[in-house]
Amino acid sequence: MKSITTNELQDQLSKIIKEVEAGEIYSVSRYSKPVAFLISKDEFDKKECKACMDDLRSIAKKLRK
Repeated sequence: MKSITTNELQDQLSKIIKEVEAGEIYSVSRYSKPVAFLISKDEFDKKECKACMDDLRSIAKKLRK
């Protein structure tokens, strides 16, 4: 997994998207705080990834209450 800032992402968007399409995963940080992950749709569509996302959504929903 590679790390990138939001500013770097803006400057290199096309290159990053091509790398993500090829299977690279990025952790995106804003003000030194991780805020997002970039993964390919193919990777996201895998069964285990969908189950993980459902778990994360459930946890986030509980934390917002």
